[in-house]
Amino acid sequence: MKETVISIDNLTKTYNLYDSHADRVKEAFHPFRKKFHRPFHALRDVSLEIFKREFVGIIGRNGSGKSTLLQLITGILQPTSGSLSVNGKISALLELGAGFNPEFTGRENVYLNGSILGISRAELDRNFAKIEAFADIGDFIDQPVKMYSSGMFVRLAFAIAINVHPEILIVDEALAVGDMFFQQKCIAHMEKEMKACTKVLVTHDMHAVTNLCERVFVLDQGRLIFTGSPLEGVEYYTKAIHNELYGKEGSNRSGSEEVAQAVMIPTEDEASGWIDVRSESIAGASDVIIRKVNLKSKKSDIVSFVKAGDDLYIRMIIDCRADLDNAIFGYIIKDRIGNGISGDNSLSLASSSFCLNKGLHQVCLKIQWPDIAPDEYLITLGIGQGEHPLNHVIQCWAHNVILVKALSTDRVVHGIFTNPILECEVRAID
Repeated sequence: MKETVISIDNLTKTYNLYDSHADRVKEAFHPFRKKFHRPFHALRDVSLEIFKREFVGIIGRNGSGKSTLLQLITGILQPTSGSLSVNGKISALLELGAGFNPEFTGRENVYLNGSILGISRAELDRNFAKIEAFADIGDFIDQPVKMYSSGMFVRLAFAIAINVHPEILIVDEALAVGDMFFQQKCIAHMEKEMKACTKVLVTHDMHAVTNLCERVFVLDQGRLIFTGSPLEGVEYYTKAIHNELYGKEGSNRSGSEEVAQAVMIPTEDEASGWIDVRSESIAGASDVIIRKVNLKSKKSDIVSFVKAGDDLYIRMIIDCRADLDNAIFGYIIKDRIGNGISGDNSLSLASSSFCLNKGLHQVCLKIQWPDIAPDEYLITLGIGQGEHPLNHVIQCWAHNVILVKALSTDRVVHGIFTNPILECEVRAID
């Protein structure tokens, strides 16, 4: 039986917004209690549970309510309605420099921050050497923190947070400030030294979410829209971003209601092995939509297993709902936790200009399977419009629509993929 350490039931946080300070004063003193404000719901009826020793992620667009939720969990804010209970000592990094006095030195701020977290001076004395060593900011520990860079701020704050032995650690985007080496140091510490600690990570780094977290909560416009695996959660989040970019309403819907409608595919395209693309997997501007996909080889119309060097054909049946010029077709191979391994788009071809007429089309991308570690992989497909490989309109993005398993070869793969040594020279030095 899992032990719940954070329990949230129908949690709502509402702010009163006023057009001017005068409206706030008029409302306070109006004889008939007339309202001059409009309510803004930062969170609406959020319910969730976080269990002991879990590593969970909270993701969502800016303004979705992530930071508000963390501030409620840590007791900085009080809910408008609903209930929340926390069972365990919390240590939190909510924003850069929070709990620090800029005029105090780093050493003085260790004790100030520790007292805010409810840690006794005796315990801080015992742990100070560990905090100083982990922060690794040298002589700056005795300088006022107003002289610190943002990286030094987060080094000291994180060192304090993890060395006061919390039962629940909450990190809100703080790691994004640190350099790559410090990020790796923090992650390694959380994974190896804080296994008994419940960890809650708020971030826009989807690789961190898929690599570190066991479960993910996705917030959108103050509501909890998804709870589940990190890979599926990232798909929801990415779709919300694409829909926001192209003015689509609702994170849980496709780019257009027409996506969900059935399309009659010509008989010759109804070969075995075609996969219907779920509307939930699609995002983008949606002037063209990927309806069906298929992975084949020269020998088989259905490919489930691949090995390095195999020639493969990624086929798509697409529904173009208007004439489209400068069409781009691409793919990304992702591992089981969502890390992009390799990919390309048609702009890399010598002849890369594709114009589509309204109607159905079949697209075929020929690729060669890379020499990557044996495992299961997912293929995401995309259709863009433009002339730049990175900066173009995303018309349709079909997430994780093909599953394939890579088999081992005679070569040993050191890492994600093999990049062979071309030469090796050894010579004696006099």
